[in-house]
Amino acid sequence: MAPTDSPASPCFTRRAAGVAVPLFSLRGAADLGGGDIFDLIPFIDWLARWHQGVVQLLPINEGAPGEASPYSALSAFAIDPSYLAAARVVEIEHSAAAQRWLRTAPVRRKRERLEQAPQRERAAACGFTLRLLEFGFAEFVAHADAQRQARFDAFCARQAWWLEDYALFRAIKERRHFSSWESWPERLRARQPAALAEARLQLGARVRFAQYLQWLAAEQWAHVRAHAQRRGVLLMGDLPFVCGRDSADVWAHRELFDLSSSAGAPPDAFSPTGQAWGLPLYDWDALRHSGFEWWRQRVRHARELYDLFRIDHVVGLYRTYAIPVADGGTAGFVPRDQPAQLAQGHDLMTAIVAEAAPAGVVAEDLGTVPDWVRHDLTTLGIPGYRVFRWERQDHSFIEPRTYPALSVATTGTHDTDTLVAWWDELDAPEREAIYRLLDLDSSVTTQHSPLPLLPLLEILYAAGSSLTLLPIQDLFGWPERINVPATISADNWSYRLPVTIDRLDELPSVRERMERVRALIDAAGRTPPRQ
Repeated sequence: MAPTDSPASPCFTRRAAGVAVPLFSLRGAADLGGGDIFDLIPFIDWLARWHQGVVQLLPINEGAPGEASPYSALSAFAIDPSYLAAARVVEIEHSAAAQRWLRTAPVRRKRERLEQAPQRERAAACGFTLRLLEFGFAEFVAHADAQRQARFDAFCARQAWWLEDYALFRAIKERRHFSSWESWPERLRARQPAALAEARLQLGARVRFAQYLQWLAAEQWAHVRAHAQRRGVLLMGDLPFVCGRDSADVWAHRELFDLSSSAGAPPDAFSPTGQAWGLPLYDWDALRHSGFEWWRQRVRHARELYDLFRIDHVVGLYRTYAIPVADGGTAGFVPRDQPAQLAQGHDLMTAIVAEAAPAGVVAEDLGTVPDWVRHDLTTLGIPGYRVFRWERQDHSFIEPRTYPALSVATTGTHDTDTLVAWWDELDAPEREAIYRLLDLDSSVTTQHSPLPLLPLLEILYAAGSSLTLLPIQDLFGWPERINVPATISADNWSYRLPVTIDRLDELPSVRERMERVRALIDAAGRTPPRQ
């Protein structure tokens, strides 16, 4: 099949600009220590005002209480309840017990500390939100009117294909102090029907609570998506290439996963020794035999949430780097040979594109990715990334105007240094090369030459790529990063905006920068959202 510049989705039929920011990084006027779903509404309005037409989020799947990374979740389908705008839940508004609890001095102090914290404290914020939602659920059980009860029942019936397994899994984990399902009694590990029926009976209220939270999340998300559509701003999601080993999906569909090895990455620029992620491999024979149905379900679910979404670590769907869990095994790629890898990835990505329509698909094709993978993605009309700092030829930076239309131009990702931190590490010759590319005076370039941020933004917006998507930190030269790969740190996955969204434009530096950025977007012919 010959390469094509025709996108597989109408999302890439016009030039647009956007911002990448994790949901947890948004700082709302009334959130509980980490961005909530309704914080997207003022952020969407802010983006539209400055002609940004896309907001890219990291995965919003529910994580375990002690897990901060959004790429190792309890479910491939459940939204993390910590993202619920709890204060906007009608049952909490009507719950006298909830309002009394919120007025107590210790609770007020804790809420203020969480809201004002410079970084996200996920465990504390999640615990606070869930406690508040407990009051809401009690009010719902006692006093829900017929209309809300009917909406809840309809949601549970419509989403039963994943929600029933997830809610039971969530309730059992809670009862068993969130221990891994692999440590549960054999009857539950093996999902014996009698054991599952007994658990549903014993944990019925907690199962319903888990379903209630997902119903609230779905309703809030639908409200936000409708607002984004009215403003002409596209919501872009992120699908991890595999779910967590300790997840409802692996527990419920063990036949689709190979637990004998951990997925990971071979040695690369991020880790010279490679990375073992602790994530399961797929059983590719089983997936193919099912017609990739589990992946099709994921994509159908994603298109209900997003206008386009990024497939994380797309090369892992062509070939997964497998690291045996037990000692004595040999790490290597699965499948082993290139023809099998190409056939596997091509067939799965074809299925993903077919199920995604009308939503768009973007491939995270960064790192060590064979040229034939990128060639195949192009034949399927799937755009990949062009990260400026890595796009080089003959030791020179490639002019972004030459990037293909079927691509996403950017300065970095959640796994890279911010632009300003990257610049600080560049040597004088590299800085000189960038100054020359930007038609700036390079004759006096030194190790201390300042970052030419606006000229860099200008050439990224002028790129040939249909979409220019920049991390929010790089718009302003902020140094804080989202994650350092292959490390465990309280700083990872904890970045929050410096001020609440409604006050962003009160910062003169922000307003001045966005006025310049809006002019660059317009000059580059990138279509602004509807106003």
